[in-house]
Amino acid sequence: MKPRLLFLAFFVVFFTTNVVFGKTFNVKTPVQFQSALTEAQSNEEDDTINVAAGTYNIPSTLTYSTNNGDNGHKLTIQGAGADQTVLNGGGSVQILYIYTHGDDYGGDITIKGMGFRNGNCFDCFGGGVYVYGVSINITIKDCTFSKNSARKIHGLPVSGGGVSACSSHGTITIANNTFLGNSADNGGGVDADSVSGTITITNNTFSENSADDSCGGGVEVYAESGRITITNNTFSGNLADNYGGGVYGMLYHEIDILNVYNNILFDNAAGAGGNDGDDLYIEIGYKGATVNLYNNDFSGNANFNTGQSEDLYISYTEKYHHANNIQKAPQFVDPVNGDFHIKPTSPCIDKGNNSAPELPSTDFEGDPRIIGGTVDIGADEFIKSMPWLHLLLGD
Repeated sequence: MKPRLLFLAFFVVFFTTNVVFGKTFNVKTPVQFQSALTEAQSNEEDDTINVAAGTYNIPSTLTYSTNNGDNGHKLTIQGAGADQTVLNGGGSVQILYIYTHGDDYGGDITIKGMGFRNGNCFDCFGGGVYVYGVSINITIKDCTFSKNSARKIHGLPVSGGGVSACSSHGTITIANNTFLGNSADNGGGVDADSVSGTITITNNTFSENSADDSCGGGVEVYAESGRITITNNTFSGNLADNYGGGVYGMLYHEIDILNVYNNILFDNAAGAGGNDGDDLYIEIGYKGATVNLYNNDFSGNANFNTGQSEDLYISYTEKYHHANNIQKAPQFVDPVNGDFHIKPTSPCIDKGNNSAPELPSTDFEGDPRIIGGTVDIGADEFIKSMPWLHLLLGD
């Protein structure tokens, strides 16, 4: 084929194919932010919204809602860092609402590098962030959620003080975030729900979050026929009015799998009394659901053999597997002031499982995840063999 004809053939194919060009928005005010979301929800492109450093007082909920059958276009919202780009709801506004309607199958929603403070949602889900889609892939990482809340005034309890994320058949990834002092009726820090998809929660720190009406002070997770993996997180000082002070999980079908590896679940509380799962409570709808519990650090009243005790409770244990869990104070540096790095004498050092599912390559702040041959338990990997690197990274 002659060069000109080859070029013309390429030209025709290129412009008659459904090519999607992404658009990048750079925003510096809430008005610009909302304008970018409004354009992105209808332009059928893969869009990125860069939010400049600064503290933004949000007067009304930032909203992205599609119902145009865009068949899975992507949206990325990113700030300059969780301590640099801060969205403040002022205690009266849900900060960010993202809803992809039933005919918008597929796609990705990514939120990263931002701080969400004082968001408040009445009779709805997600005081800081709410994301819903039928089969979208949701990623929330490198963010901080503090003092956000979701509250019912009328009707049923609501969930997700910091984050409420639901993808029926896609993936939900919550990674490298800090959840501090968030509250809701259920799932004070995070509420994550899936039907047949996957939920992955890694490298997060949950402290002082509360479920003031029911379950899941730090996290509430639900799977109907999917997989949930909770790896290398730190849960401490979270509270549930009823069950699951640290984590409350619901596994509905026998094919569900819950993996809990390398987590610190220590000094959380639940208010129901008895075997209320202060640190971890798992409710299983069908006896066949699988629970894998390996290399975690629990409070002192967890009975790993029975799986049914004050700090650890699993409603059915036919497919409950466990090994190498410990019950020792993790020795945080300064938990009162929010420093959940572990001390050089911590019993969590080198006590994790290198084969943990979804084991991240770095810890919650980007340090190498395995130092000295064996991963540590919790969100922090202690740098012990390279003191110069420890000082350089400021740990």
